[in-house]
Amino acid sequence: MVISVITTAEVESPRLIPGKPQITLPHTDTSNGKAVPIEHRSDSNVDFGAEVYGIDLNNFTDADFNFIHDALHRHKLLVFKEQPQMLKPQQQYRLTASFDPDEKTGGFAHGKDPWLTSHNGVDIYGIPKRPAIPVQPQVHILGRGHLPEGHYGFPPGFQVQGINHEEFHLPPHIHVDERERGASRFYQWHFDGSLYNIPPPRVGCLLAVRTPKGPDVTVRWDDGTGTEMTMAPGATAMVAGSRALALLDNDTRNLVMNSRIEYAPHAFVWMSTAHSTRLGHLLETEGLEKSLDQLPAWEQSKICIYPMVWTNPVTGEKSLQVHGQGAFKLYLKDAPNGEERIVDDLKEVRAFMHKLMRPALSPENIYAHPHEEQDVILWYNRALWHSITEFPKSYGERIMHQCNVAASDHPVR
Repeated sequence: MVISVITTAEVESPRLIPGKPQITLPHTDTSNGKAVPIEHRSDSNVDFGAEVYGIDLNNFTDADFNFIHDALHRHKLLVFKEQPQMLKPQQQYRLTASFDPDEKTGGFAHGKDPWLTSHNGVDIYGIPKRPAIPVQPQVHILGRGHLPEGHYGFPPGFQVQGINHEEFHLPPHIHVDERERGASRFYQWHFDGSLYNIPPPRVGCLLAVRTPKGPDVTVRWDDGTGTEMTMAPGATAMVAGSRALALLDNDTRNLVMNSRIEYAPHAFVWMSTAHSTRLGHLLETEGLEKSLDQLPAWEQSKICIYPMVWTNPVTGEKSLQVHGQGAFKLYLKDAPNGEERIVDDLKEVRAFMHKLMRPALSPENIYAHPHEEQDVILWYNRALWHSITEFPKSYGERIMHQCNVAASDHPVR
């Protein structure tokens, strides 16, 4: 789920299989699915999320998918409970890809994975923080720690490298002793997508294979406000773009409704030498980004320029969907036919992004999902922001299977 800043996967267009296979689902007239809205804390402003019962994702039907499709667009996050078995990678891909029948490549949303290793004559692609499962290479393994023995053909003792805020965040970092006692950070607030050439996925999907065991952690904002939030170790934190939009003052809301963001070419290569803010929502303006002539070859026609506000095609709800770290240039106007002002000074760009994002990044607006083994979560990637959170190494492994697939379309207002 995290978009690593140490990746080469954005360089090429999607290719992991030679064309997307035709997806057909078993037919049934009705679904036994039931969606139960998640009960949030009494002091929470979170209004999204539902638990789903009655659907076995290893054997879902066309009627089940119709139920899932409608429920996801209305609840934005679904948690599938009581799964009789671990979700198979092939079924995880089938579920995710079914949301976009017009997408033809079947490719991973960050493009071509590099070769990583081989075992028993099988090539394994990906990067150490995100290896792909050979039998279904759009499904990647995220987390930290050793994989179960014999896990989908990976070599014995194979270990997934976890994220570490010391590699990316502005110092000072949290001392290792404090981290082992449960001090944590949000690593990177984002929606999934390469931000260059490839349309961002419509949905994301995570299967919890192994989860860390230990007391709750305390996530620190470390931005001078003293803000903290307690949550389960290894939780995925989420915020609704609709809530972020609602929190803006009227003038700013009107502005974002008509404005666009240009993202940097090969954005994650571009930012790989820079520092994130400690809150994980922006880059610090230190002049440490790679210069454009240091990036892999890029084309102006493949630059992503997206509206700041995206529309849910089922409900019509508007969401502020922005990636603060990848933002390179702003096109601001306060009316559909108004004069457009271009902002290309990175310090000014980031000040504006902070104004948009920081109000929503408060504990009352954040849902920290506590993963339980064998559960599957599915989220609408065009309406939610999310971030991974850190946890002590002594709590054990966090092994997750993630699937997101390049979309057939770029977002529109």
